[in-house]
Amino acid sequence: MKIALFLANAGKNSGGPEVYEVELLRALARLDRKNEYHVFFLFERGPETVRLTQDNVFYHVLKPKTRAVSLSITLPLALRRLRPDAIHSTFIPPAMIPRRMAYTLPCTAVFARPHYYPALIRLRLQALCGLGIRKSQAVVCISQHVQDWMREEIGLSVDRLPLIPLAASTGFRPMTDDERRPIVEDKYGLKHPYFLFSGRWEPRKNLSRLVVAFAQFKKEVKTDFKLALTGERTWAAKEVLGLIRQLDIKEDVVDLGKSPLSDLPALYGGATALVYPSLWESFGLPIVEAMRCGVPVVTSRVAAMPETVGNAGLLVDPLSVEEIADAMRRLSQDSSLRQYLRNEGIKRSKEFSWDQTARKSLAVYEYLAAQ
Repeated sequence: MKIALFLANAGKNSGGPEVYEVELLRALARLDRKNEYHVFFLFERGPETVRLTQDNVFYHVLKPKTRAVSLSITLPLALRRLRPDAIHSTFIPPAMIPRRMAYTLPCTAVFARPHYYPALIRLRLQALCGLGIRKSQAVVCISQHVQDWMREEIGLSVDRLPLIPLAASTGFRPMTDDERRPIVEDKYGLKHPYFLFSGRWEPRKNLSRLVVAFAQFKKEVKTDFKLALTGERTWAAKEVLGLIRQLDIKEDVVDLGKSPLSDLPALYGGATALVYPSLWESFGLPIVEAMRCGVPVVTSRVAAMPETVGNAGLLVDPLSVEEIADAMRRLSQDSSLRQYLRNEGIKRSKEFSWDQTARKSLAVYEYLAAQ
């Protein structure tokens, strides 16, 4: 079987979407040395990011660098010449959808909560994601939430909606203090207890309420806790930074910038908890990463987050500053609760694996090839 994968994020340093693409390909390669994989990248650094050499895996970097030309002309022509038995677009579909294609919908938020995005970004994502949904033969759903939403709101039948969750990369694991210290203390200067947020600074991630809740927590508890923020900056960063100054908590908020993926296991492991009160997630990869590291999780009781965390986290109303602040207070003071959530999180995280993701994806490719 000849399989084409279009990885639109690998090599972009784009966080969760890139992790998905890279880990899926690596797991497919571990699982399957028989079928032929042709991997198409938008970015030149794609093959270097994957760091995989195997006889049945072939790389193609699309030219020119102009995305519109690559998506509308280069990729469709390359797929027509290749004539693969199955195709998988993991984020952005080609402009002309070929037969036997699977498309992964990265998040329902662009349709369910479009006001979280600036107009131009919203329109572009709605057009691209909408094309993938309408024209592909299988829409890969990364959570039950996505599958249910696609069935109820879009009206697709469940046989077109394979459920294939994500997982944490193998580097995420419990670490000792000595292992973490060179990253947490020496590199980032985190020598006080801290809560961690990991993710893009965009309105959907609810950073503004998190910052206000942390200020309330600090006022009520009188503690030396810090709030460490790591992730890519977007259009929402100005508002968040303004709030930090306005609330006079600049000394207690540690802006780590966009930390390398290799630093994240230590940053997770050193935290008292991951506080991730997002307004909308279709999976919530940082939740599984934190659980895999043995770190308690505070997250929202909306969209896919309860499904992802299971019974291994504290669920809050993301619109309630009081509930977010109270969760931080409880975890800062209750060592028994922290230990319980650590143990439950590690158990829960083992239910997700990239090998499982690859096996289920391969089953979709086999289904498509038989059409």
